[in-house]
Amino acid sequence: MPSVIFSHQAPGLALKIKFPKKVDGTALCIGTIVPDLTSIIDFLLPFSLRGVSHSLLGLLYYTIPLSLILMLIFRINIGPFLARTAKKEGRLSKSLNYLGMETWDKLKNKKYNRKSILVAIYSAFIGGITHILLDLPSHEYVELFFPFLLFKVPGILLHSIIQSQTYNLTIYELIWMIESLVALVFAIYFLRYIKKYDLINKWYEEI
Repeated sequence: MPSVIFSHQAPGLALKIKFPKKVDGTALCIGTIVPDLTSIIDFLLPFSLRGVSHSLLGLLYYTIPLSLILMLIFRINIGPFLARTAKKEGRLSKSLNYLGMETWDKLKNKKYNRKSILVAIYSAFIGGITHILLDLPSHEYVELFFPFLLFKVPGILLHSIIQSQTYNLTIYELIWMIESLVALVFAIYFLRYIKKYDLINKWYEEI
Protein backbone atom coordinates (compact mmCIF):
# COMPACT_ATOMS: atom_id res chain seq x y z
CA MET A 1 0.00 0.00 0.00
CA PRO A 2 1.11 3.54 -0.51
CA SER A 3 0.93 5.23 2.89
CA VAL A 4 -2.68 5.48 3.99
CA ILE A 5 -2.24 9.07 5.26
CA PHE A 6 -2.11 11.12 2.95
CA SER A 7 -0.84 9.26 -0.11
CA HIS A 8 -3.93 7.21 -0.95
CA GLN A 9 -6.05 10.36 -0.86
CA ALA A 10 -4.32 12.00 -3.83
CA PRO A 11 -6.66 10.54 -6.51
CA GLY A 12 -9.71 11.33 -4.38
CA LEU A 13 -8.67 14.94 -3.85
CA ALA A 14 -8.02 15.33 -7.57
CA LEU A 15 -11.49 13.99 -8.41
CA LYS A 16 -13.16 16.28 -5.87
CA ILE A 17 -11.39 19.32 -7.31
CA LYS A 18 -12.28 18.32 -10.88
CA PHE A 19 -15.89 17.25 -10.18
CA PRO A 20 -16.92 19.03 -6.95
CA LYS A 21 -20.67 18.49 -7.43
CA LYS A 22 -20.47 14.92 -8.69
CA VAL A 23 -18.50 13.29 -5.88
CA ASP A 24 -18.57 13.39 -2.10
CA GLY A 25 -15.00 14.29 -1.14
CA THR A 26 -15.25 13.00 2.42
CA ALA A 27 -16.71 9.62 1.42
CA LEU A 28 -14.22 9.34 -1.42
CA CYS A 29 -11.13 10.04 0.70
CA ILE A 30 -12.30 7.83 3.55
CA GLY A 31 -13.00 5.10 1.00
CA THR A 32 -9.31 5.22 0.07
CA ILE A 33 -8.36 4.55 3.71
CA VAL A 34 -10.86 1.86 4.72
CA PRO A 35 -9.24 -1.11 2.90
CA ASP A 36 -6.14 -0.74 5.08
CA LEU A 37 -8.02 -0.36 8.36
CA THR A 38 -7.80 -4.15 8.54
CA SER A 39 -4.29 -3.58 9.91
CA ILE A 40 -6.05 -2.44 13.10
CA ILE A 41 -9.13 -4.67 12.94
CA ASP A 42 -7.04 -7.83 12.44
CA PHE A 43 -5.60 -7.43 15.95
CA LEU A 44 -9.10 -8.07 17.29
CA LEU A 45 -9.88 -11.07 15.10
CA PRO A 46 -8.51 -14.63 14.85
CA PHE A 47 -8.24 -14.21 11.06
CA SER A 48 -7.18 -11.55 8.56
CA LEU A 49 -9.63 -9.39 6.60
CA ARG A 50 -7.03 -8.05 4.18
CA GLY A 51 -8.06 -10.39 1.37
CA VAL A 52 -11.66 -9.26 1.76
CA SER A 53 -10.90 -5.55 2.07
CA HIS A 54 -8.76 -5.52 -1.08
CA SER A 55 -11.23 -7.40 -3.29
CA LEU A 56 -14.04 -6.28 -5.57
CA LEU A 57 -16.51 -8.20 -3.41
CA GLY A 58 -15.18 -6.51 -0.30
CA LEU A 59 -15.85 -3.11 -1.83
CA LEU A 60 -19.56 -3.83 -1.63
CA TYR A 61 -19.98 -5.36 1.81
CA TYR A 62 -16.96 -3.92 3.67
CA THR A 63 -15.57 -0.71 2.16
CA ILE A 64 -18.80 1.09 1.28
CA PRO A 65 -20.72 0.46 4.55
CA LEU A 66 -17.72 1.25 6.77
CA SER A 67 -16.84 4.33 4.71
CA LEU A 68 -20.34 5.77 5.14
CA ILE A 69 -20.23 5.26 8.91
CA LEU A 70 -16.77 6.83 9.19
CA MET A 71 -17.83 9.66 6.87
CA LEU A 72 -20.54 10.69 9.34
CA ILE A 73 -18.16 10.42 12.30
CA PHE A 74 -15.55 12.47 10.46
CA ARG A 75 -17.99 15.22 9.49
CA ILE A 76 -19.57 15.49 12.92
CA ASN A 77 -16.53 15.00 15.16
CA ILE A 78 -13.10 14.66 13.58
CA GLY A 79 -13.31 17.41 10.95
CA PRO A 80 -14.52 20.09 13.40
CA PHE A 81 -11.92 18.96 15.97
CA LEU A 82 -9.10 19.32 13.43
CA ALA A 83 -10.49 22.73 12.43
CA ARG A 84 -10.47 23.94 16.06
CA THR A 85 -6.94 22.64 16.51
CA ALA A 86 -5.77 24.31 13.30
CA LYS A 87 -7.02 27.68 14.56
CA LYS A 88 -4.96 27.52 17.74
CA GLU A 89 -1.33 28.49 18.32
CA GLY A 90 1.41 25.88 18.13
CA ARG A 91 3.49 23.79 15.78
CA LEU A 92 0.79 21.16 15.21
CA SER A 93 -1.81 23.86 14.54
CA LYS A 94 0.46 25.49 11.97
CA SER A 95 0.88 22.17 10.17
CA LEU A 96 -2.88 21.57 10.09
CA ASN A 97 -3.48 25.14 8.96
CA TYR A 98 -0.90 24.73 6.21
CA LEU A 99 -3.01 21.88 4.82
CA GLY A 100 -6.21 23.92 5.02
CA MET A 101 -7.84 22.04 7.87
CA GLU A 102 -9.05 25.21 9.59
CA THR A 103 -12.10 25.11 7.30
CA TRP A 104 -12.99 21.47 7.97
CA ASP A 105 -15.62 22.49 10.51
CA LYS A 106 -17.76 23.29 7.46
CA LEU A 107 -18.06 19.56 6.81
CA LYS A 108 -20.69 19.23 9.54
CA ASN A 109 -22.98 21.51 7.51
CA LYS A 110 -23.52 18.81 4.91
CA LYS A 111 -27.21 18.09 4.36
CA TYR A 112 -28.41 14.64 3.38
CA ASN A 113 -31.09 13.50 0.98
CA ARG A 114 -31.56 10.58 -1.37
CA LYS A 115 -29.26 12.06 -4.01
CA SER A 116 -26.44 12.99 -1.62
CA ILE A 117 -26.50 9.51 -0.06
CA LEU A 118 -26.27 7.92 -3.52
CA VAL A 119 -23.33 10.20 -4.35
CA ALA A 120 -21.65 9.22 -1.07
CA ILE A 121 -22.11 5.52 -1.86
CA TYR A 122 -20.52 5.61 -5.29
CA SER A 123 -17.83 8.01 -4.04
CA ALA A 124 -16.85 5.50 -1.35
CA PHE A 125 -16.75 2.82 -4.06
CA ILE A 126 -14.47 4.97 -6.23
CA GLY A 127 -12.22 5.62 -3.24
CA GLY A 128 -11.95 1.92 -2.55
CA ILE A 129 -11.22 1.00 -6.15
CA THR A 130 -8.47 3.63 -6.46
CA HIS A 131 -6.86 2.15 -3.35
CA ILE A 132 -6.94 -1.34 -4.83
CA LEU A 133 -5.55 -0.16 -8.18
CA LEU A 134 -2.67 1.65 -6.47
CA ASP A 135 -1.92 -1.49 -4.48
CA LEU A 136 -1.90 -3.88 -7.46
CA PRO A 137 1.74 -3.39 -8.57
CA SER A 138 3.11 -2.73 -5.07
CA HIS A 139 2.20 -5.93 -3.23
CA GLU A 140 3.23 -9.55 -3.52
CA TYR A 141 -0.31 -10.88 -3.91
CA VAL A 142 -3.24 -9.67 -6.02
CA GLU A 143 -6.44 -10.06 -3.99
CA LEU A 144 -8.79 -8.44 -6.50
CA PHE A 145 -10.93 -11.57 -6.94
CA PHE A 146 -10.63 -12.92 -3.39
CA PRO A 147 -11.91 -15.39 -2.14
CA PHE A 148 -12.33 -17.03 -5.53
CA LEU A 149 -8.85 -16.34 -6.84
CA LEU A 150 -5.59 -15.25 -5.22
CA PHE A 151 -2.39 -15.03 -7.24
CA LYS A 152 1.06 -13.51 -7.09
CA VAL A 153 2.13 -10.49 -9.09
CA PRO A 154 4.26 -11.18 -12.22
CA GLY A 155 7.59 -12.75 -11.39
CA ILE A 156 9.57 -9.73 -12.54
CA LEU A 157 8.09 -7.69 -9.68
CA LEU A 158 9.35 -10.27 -7.18
CA HIS A 159 12.93 -9.82 -8.36
CA SER A 160 15.29 -8.52 -5.67
CA ILE A 161 17.08 -5.24 -6.35
CA ILE A 162 19.01 -5.19 -3.08
CA GLN A 163 19.63 -8.40 -1.22
CA SER A 164 21.69 -9.14 1.87
CA GLN A 165 21.49 -11.29 4.97
CA THR A 166 19.41 -8.67 6.77
CA TYR A 167 17.58 -6.82 4.00
CA ASN A 168 15.76 -7.64 0.78
CA LEU A 169 14.26 -5.00 -1.52
CA THR A 170 12.09 -6.29 -4.35
CA ILE A 171 10.81 -4.39 -7.36
CA TYR A 172 7.24 -4.34 -6.02
CA GLU A 173 8.50 -2.89 -2.72
CA LEU A 174 10.40 -0.21 -4.63
CA ILE A 175 7.21 0.59 -6.54
CA TRP A 176 5.44 0.94 -3.16
CA MET A 177 8.06 3.46 -2.00
CA ILE A 178 7.85 5.49 -5.21
CA GLU A 179 4.04 5.45 -5.21
CA SER A 180 3.96 6.57 -1.58
CA LEU A 181 6.32 9.49 -2.14
CA VAL A 182 4.78 10.71 -5.41
CA ALA A 183 1.20 10.38 -4.14
CA LEU A 184 2.10 12.17 -0.91
CA VAL A 185 3.51 15.12 -2.85
CA PHE A 186 0.37 15.30 -4.98
CA ALA A 187 -1.93 15.00 -1.95
CA ILE A 188 -0.20 17.93 -0.23
CA TYR A 189 -0.36 19.92 -3.46
CA PHE A 190 -4.12 19.30 -3.80
CA LEU A 191 -4.77 20.22 -0.16
CA ARG A 192 -2.82 23.45 -0.66
CA TYR A 193 -4.79 24.10 -3.86
CA ILE A 194 -8.08 23.65 -2.00
CA LYS A 195 -6.88 26.06 0.70
CA LYS A 196 -5.53 28.64 -1.75
CA TYR A 197 -8.81 28.93 -3.62
CA ASP A 198 -10.95 28.55 -0.48
CA LEU A 199 -12.78 25.63 -2.08
CA ILE A 200 -14.15 24.12 1.14
CA ASN A 201 -16.09 27.30 1.90
CA LYS A 202 -17.23 27.59 -1.71
CA TRP A 203 -18.39 23.98 -1.88
CA TYR A 204 -20.33 24.17 1.36
CA GLU A 205 -21.87 27.55 0.63
CA GLU A 206 -23.60 25.85 -2.30
CA ILE A 207 -25.17 23.13 -0.13
